[in-house]
Amino acid sequence: MQSKWFLAATRFARGFSLLAFAMLVAPLSAQPAANPPEKHAPAKIDQHLLLFPESVVSEQWTHTLNLVNPPQNLKLLNPGQCIRIGVVATGDGRDSFLEKTQISFRVQFAGQMQDHALAPLSAIKQIKPEGGDFVTQALAAANVDNPLKTMASLGAAKDNWCVPADAKDGTAAIEAEIKTPSGLQKLAPATIPIESFETGSKWTFKSPEEFEQLMMGYHYQPFPAHLYAAVKLFAADPKLHEHPENLLSFAATIGAALKTNPDAAKDFIARLTNENSFPVRAIGMVALQVGGYDIGPVRNAMSEDDKKLFGNPEFPDPYDFSHPEDVAKRFDMLWGMFATTGEFSPIQKIATALAWRGDWEDFDKARKSANPPHEWTPAIGRAVAYGAAGWSLSSFQQTDPLAADYIEDMIASPDTPDLVKSELKILQTDPAFRRTD
Repeated sequence: MQSKWFLAATRFARGFSLLAFAMLVAPLSAQPAANPPEKHAPAKIDQHLLLFPESVVSEQWTHTLNLVNPPQNLKLLNPGQCIRIGVVATGDGRDSFLEKTQISFRVQFAGQMQDHALAPLSAIKQIKPEGGDFVTQALAAANVDNPLKTMASLGAAKDNWCVPADAKDGTAAIEAEIKTPSGLQKLAPATIPIESFETGSKWTFKSPEEFEQLMMGYHYQPFPAHLYAAVKLFAADPKLHEHPENLLSFAATIGAALKTNPDAAKDFIARLTNENSFPVRAIGMVALQVGGYDIGPVRNAMSEDDKKLFGNPEFPDPYDFSHPEDVAKRFDMLWGMFATTGEFSPIQKIATALAWRGDWEDFDKARKSANPPHEWTPAIGRAVAYGAAGWSLSSFQQTDPLAADYIEDMIASPDTPDLVKSELKILQTDPAFRRTD
């Protein structure tokens, strides 16, 4: 149903211990003799800066509730990437404290200094405690209200900083100062490595597992300079790209990543133009097409024989579910796009297949009858797609914090159809969404 490299990253432990669950729920149903007094502490901002992708604020937080999983602190940047600077506040009234806070910061890189004047924080979110999603899902299955409380909030600076397109290897140094109701305060400086396209394109993956981890976690730690190395690794394994569904999923994944970084795409095109390997060039061209880029320069550099061999491949629209026979294949493409971009729309589209619950019930009843169906029908295709959608959403809800945030938002959103909402609420308990492979 899903490509091998893609499935490997989602096969984590999926249960919740009955003993642990009982220990967690039992105290909630009992009446405590007395509640211990709450400890109060004044709001304050942590000294350490958090550096995360621009897309967290511009895309992800626009489709989440006020309580979210925190973004990861970036470990490395490539040319064309843009970041936001965040500060974490704890204590009583921390959200109000952040709303009254201004931040200024300076970025020094390659001998140049870029200053950003004091300005209010542009976005503030409360942060979930570690493991909060796991507990929330277990409690929801038992119809128990979630007692977990957030202990921190995150505010993002209004301005971003982008790595220059021609950046060489180096280190960016960041200093920041905040103005709060308590006064001016300097924060601990931060540094982050900058890696050029030239260096990143020569990256060598130590194992297939490292490759899978990069792809599945790309929206947390995007490394656009490594995309060319990823294509070369994929092209080197005939077992991966000989199957059309694997190629479609991979091309969607790489193409979506390139679409978010035009500077990376420009470098990618230049390297493909000088590439001698036909599989690398062909796979890269398909990815560029998915990203909406012109492959003319690469095609013009090909021999006439290679041009004929490449032909004019057509890439299916992953958002088109009008053909039930291949909807699951489009799920693979959409999940690949989510993995690299962290965008909301792929998950939102996959969730629409949960509206085919009626087809699943009819199919499940028919296959258990004395006269089960022996021929495929569009209704059976929709039934299978329903199960695949629920299984994959359930898996990502457990293994990807951003996916869990998006699912919570869809459940709460008035724009989500009631039937889809009811299905999203039972992702972890519906037998139709279980898989044994």
